[in-house]
Amino acid sequence: MRIALLNPNSSQHITDRMLAEARRATGDTCEIFGLTNAAGPTVIRSRVDNAAAIDGLLNMARTLDADVEAVILGVSMDTALDALRQMLEVPVVGTTEAALATAGMLGGRIGLLTVGRALTPLYGELATSYGYAGRVAGIRGIETAAPYGAGLAQEVCAMMLDAVTSLSRDDGADVVVTVAAALCGYVPAIAAQADVPVLDGIACAAVQAEALARLRPRKASYGSFATPGR
Repeated sequence: MRIALLNPNSSQHITDRMLAEARRATGDTCEIFGLTNAAGPTVIRSRVDNAAAIDGLLNMARTLDADVEAVILGVSMDTALDALRQMLEVPVVGTTEAALATAGMLGGRIGLLTVGRALTPLYGELATSYGYAGRVAGIRGIETAAPYGAGLAQEVCAMMLDAVTSLSRDDGADVVVTVAAALCGYVPAIAAQADVPVLDGIACAAVQAEALARLRPRKASYGSFATPGR
């Protein structure tokens, strides 16, 4: 089984970290390879960045071989998810949609954890578009650029743990998921210390992509459907 992970930004080290997390989550059950949008923004931190990534993302999708059985959209904004689903014949899994769906199976109230505050309104819009508005307990963005580096930074672990604690104790979250590709690799370091279950969004997407590939569903029609806000 072959699964493609598409990164709409141009940071190869982020692609590498997403691949590592996706492979860790699925083990040896499938082959996951990654493509990086060389024409995209370095990272996606705004609506403008999100829009700028679309053309290159769609172009990457057009290059996929026929033996690819599912696609992971490696961006927490779920950029152009509906367009990709309409374009491709195989299941396409969005990171934040998968994170919300997985977390919803573990608890009633869901906390979202990302990097920076600028994108938190967009995650609220995404959650609403997926029908989770009433289940999002809160959204926290840790204020540091350290996660965008190539390696893992110890200071990020402490900030993430503080945010998870706040989401749990102050906002009532039963489970927390990361909705930032830059946070890949950090969850194992904090999960055992957290008050509630903490999941990595890319790991959720990878497991769901594998499950859909195994189910081999017929392609759903997207001709008359559009998710609000995307």
